[in-house]
Amino acid sequence: MSILITVIMFGIIIALHEFGHFIVAKLCDVRIAEFSIGVGPAIFKKKGKETLFCIRLLPFGGFCMFENDEDIENDERAFENKKTWQKILILLAGALMNILLGFVLVFTTTCLEPGKITSTTVSSFYENAMSEQTGLKVDDRIVEVNGMKIFVDSDILYQFSKDKDGVFDMVVMRDGEKVKLEGVTFDLVEDESGNSSMVIDFTVYGKDKTFVNICERTVNQTIYISRIVILSLVDLISGEYSVRDLSGPVGVVSVIGNAISPQQAFINNVITVLVISSLITVNVGIFNLIPFPALDGGKILFRIIEAITKKKIKPEIEGTISAIGMFLLFGLMIFTTFNDILKLFGK
Repeated sequence: MSILITVIMFGIIIALHEFGHFIVAKLCDVRIAEFSIGVGPAIFKKKGKETLFCIRLLPFGGFCMFENDEDIENDERAFENKKTWQKILILLAGALMNILLGFVLVFTTTCLEPGKITSTTVSSFYENAMSEQTGLKVDDRIVEVNGMKIFVDSDILYQFSKDKDGVFDMVVMRDGEKVKLEGVTFDLVEDESGNSSMVIDFTVYGKDKTFVNICERTVNQTIYISRIVILSLVDLISGEYSVRDLSGPVGVVSVIGNAISPQQAFINNVITVLVISSLITVNVGIFNLIPFPALDGGKILFRIIEAITKKKIKPEIEGTISAIGMFLLFGLMIFTTFNDILKLFGK
């Protein structure tokens, strides 16, 4: 079941990504040679008016291939002969479609989750709460933690999870004014392994599920997911995380397998899958915008360079650079898959 859910999840995410490229290319009157979901041998083919539609064996990939004839100089419908802004918009469309899907999934999850929408406003404290003793008060709406703007309660939890000493600088809205709080403190407890965790000693208000509140929560939660993806990439580059912390499709199967259970209510399993899917689709969208060869971001960078220099990059040069990038990405995919398998066996 976990494998099936993962295959369907990635299939939908990739199909919508490629559809984003496809539909914007069509709006810009670009000829499309092939629209393919999956990679490897084709298991289904359908020839449209001018586009070959394919489903290929391996579901973890896909592409929208523009006309690749050698004689395209006089072809007004060729991608390469379109204006720079059109080419950039076509290349952006896949990632934007992924983020839009994330928005829809978060909206759906917010509607399905039981209870009220969690706010960022303190409603009460537990007995002898250190945070209350060090400056936080009931009805304070937390707007910053350690310099990071807070959109949803998950932002607060993220900052708490990154902290080492349980001491924070906060900005809150109190009686309509911003108030800076320095040194707000939380108790730390150690487990049997000697790892410390922070005790969150306050609760927050819930908000009624009106259409406006659901939309506000959806926008803010999508911003939260996008920011976490970007911060995680920065942490990976800076060395705070190891490449061994990366996971691929096999890791996703494991996560879903651990998160869903026949003993849980069906709706809870659905919500869990939607939450994981929203994180992955936004991740795919943002990752594709990295200015790295073979990714959409790398192709956009080439188009920007052409616009600045007023010179067209030779196709063979761009092709070679993209091939190297693709080779490195395949290497990373193989590494993460092997690493995920080792994790399954506890190594």
